[in-house]
Amino acid sequence: MYMCMNGRTRTVRNHKSTNKHNSTPRSLETRQIASRKGRYGSKRSDCEATPTILGQAWKEGAAMNANEIESKQEKQALNQKPRLKGFGYLYRRGTIWWVRYSIRGKDFRESSGSERDRDAMKLLKLRWQELGRGRFIGPAQERVTMEELFKSLEMDYSTNGRRSFGTLKGRLVHLRAAFVGLRAVDVTEQKIENYKQMRLAEKTMRGNKPIQSATVNRELSMLRKAFRLAVRQRRIAAAPSIDLLAENNVRQGFIEPPDLEKVVSALPNHLRDFTRFAYITGWRVGEIRGLEWSKVNRQSKTIVLGRSKNGEPRILPLVGELDKIIDRRWQARTIATKEGSTRLSGYVFHCGDGRPIGDFRKAWGTACTKAAMTGLPIESCRRTTFVKL
Repeated sequence: MYMCMNGRTRTVRNHKSTNKHNSTPRSLETRQIASRKGRYGSKRSDCEATPTILGQAWKEGAAMNANEIESKQEKQALNQKPRLKGFGYLYRRGTIWWVRYSIRGKDFRESSGSERDRDAMKLLKLRWQELGRGRFIGPAQERVTMEELFKSLEMDYSTNGRRSFGTLKGRLVHLRAAFVGLRAVDVTEQKIENYKQMRLAEKTMRGNKPIQSATVNRELSMLRKAFRLAVRQRRIAAAPSIDLLAENNVRQGFIEPPDLEKVVSALPNHLRDFTRFAYITGWRVGEIRGLEWSKVNRQSKTIVLGRSKNGEPRILPLVGELDKIIDRRWQARTIATKEGSTRLSGYVFHCGDGRPIGDFRKAWGTACTKAAMTGLPIESCRRTTFVKL
């Protein structure tokens, strides 16, 4: 047996020496003494103290190794890139976190604009969800502005020949003023709510009256159409939720024939047959305003409105008072010019000089005041017609 460095003894079996010059094997005691002198010294005290010192040194070394391993693991954790398995990962440029992912072999890198890795992970998950829904657009949607959305909406209305194209530009004026310079992704539900409050606090250009909820709703409808068109064209991945305001402007008021004649007698001459025609037919003011002689067949005594608001044609038979109104308008279609010549008006109802009738709400309001029927709108003629049907 001999003493090891850790203080334990080890038994060594006798074996024949391989030395040719000394074939006699040493005894076990001789080998133990030599081992003690060669390794631990000749004194017994040195041999007994050595295991304690070596054990303490081993413990200190083990503690140092544990600290090094822990420090190494911390460094690896800091250098490890957070990732969304199978899609992409995060990395930092300076203090800002970026995301990197690959779709169909194309590499994408985006800045989260934040110093927090959780914000970057939200962006990476958002792109992953867009891909799962089949609505992935990528960083390109970050560059789409609201002005581009409004122009696309105008182009869509113009291409499809929508009759409301004229009113679209007026409604986009306030939307452009509110969202000028913003990107489409920056328009949130909160900003849309702020727009509602701002518009309701404003006054009308004419009359200095508060803006009605119906007016704001028409503008919000245009904003919603612009976003939906952009989503359909795959310019943005999603559109904000736009809720319309509650409208409490139920139109009321009907007019009887005697009251109508009181108002008509107070109107200018070129508006009298116009009002009677609206009361009998129930047509919209815009439809009557744009009625041309090419739509009137005096032989068959019919009027064909080729394109109404719902897109369906309408045929109106000329009977009774309607026939008399058309006869009077036929006689009034000849117009004398300043040069002394005459020409024919293409419109059935005109201002007396061949121009189509424009906005006459002021003249209508004045006539209603004279007839002691204040607050009666021209739309009451249409409502009365449909009630009597």
